[in-house]
Amino acid sequence: MPAATPKSRQLAILLLLSYAILAVLSCIWIWQTKQSMQARPPMRVVDVARQIEMLNREVAAYVQELSSTNNIEKARPLWIRVVARQHTIEGLLQQFVDLESNFKVLELQIAQLRQMIEHDPKHLDQGALHELVEIIQEDMEIFASDVHRTMQEIVAEQTRQLHRYSSAVAWLSMAVFSIGFILLAVFLLLSRKNKQLVRLATEDGLTHLLNRRSAFLQGKLLCSMAQRNQQPLALALLDVDHFKQINDVYGHPAGDAALKMLAQILRTYARRDSDVLARIGGEEFMLIMPDTSEEVAEQLCKVLLNALADTKISDDYAFHITASMGLTISEQGMSFEQLYRLADKALYQAKAAGRNQLKLL
Repeated sequence: MPAATPKSRQLAILLLLSYAILAVLSCIWIWQTKQSMQARPPMRVVDVARQIEMLNREVAAYVQELSSTNNIEKARPLWIRVVARQHTIEGLLQQFVDLESNFKVLELQIAQLRQMIEHDPKHLDQGALHELVEIIQEDMEIFASDVHRTMQEIVAEQTRQLHRYSSAVAWLSMAVFSIGFILLAVFLLLSRKNKQLVRLATEDGLTHLLNRRSAFLQGKLLCSMAQRNQQPLALALLDVDHFKQINDVYGHPAGDAALKMLAQILRTYARRDSDVLARIGGEEFMLIMPDTSEEVAEQLCKVLLNALADTKISDDYAFHITASMGLTISEQGMSFEQLYRLADKALYQAKAAGRNQLKLL
């Protein structure tokens, strides 16, 4: 179980970073889109303004050519450019109804100019011609201002839409971020609860050693590995001497304190990560020592018994306790159940021999 905590923490940090990156990217995208839309007005409207300016110059060039040469055929290429420019502007104005109707008036005036010239090109009234040209140019300027105003209105509307969209995305980002934090909190809470449930299912509540079920599962696994690797597996059972008398004389809190002290001594001397410590009964404990020889296991058990006899229960309880131990070492082909029965038999012999001692089978 201790290894699950870093994994849970890493996953929680990953979730938090993911939501943070999502929020930051959303803000960057909104800002860039806003800058882009403010910097670039609608290109179609801009093209209309440019085309009107070019149409004005081409009409002026057409009239100037007629005035200087009085030759309609020589000025015809310029007129063709005027007509082509009109068609271009008509195509650009298809999405703008108001501008399209205003441009129709301008086209009628240009057509009137053409009709005046073609009616009698040799006796052309220059005064009337220039007056009509001035009217057309004034209307073009008015139309250009209409195009500019339309462009400003479109930009303003796009800006309003962008602000509304930005607000919506900002609220959405906040909601996503909040949901992320809520999910993160729920995930951490569930992970903690799951860890608590696993601990309740595998640990003894008083000593926080493994319980009987977990100890036997670990023992079967370690015994199988020892058989496969042809390594010794030592199993020791420990039982507190006269524990019922301790509860009767000093009370159950004293008995609990004695069991806690015994569990702490086991942790102190059985330090290897591979060692399995468990409380398998009221006052009965199990110690599984993988890859441990008979001599080493026997020496460790004697050290445990001596430390137990020399250690005071706690500041509140000054008495000492002793224990009996049974030890056995696995042989090739032996199951964990067989190993346990031998250790239990050795424990019984230690009790029968006067307690506070170790017996080996």
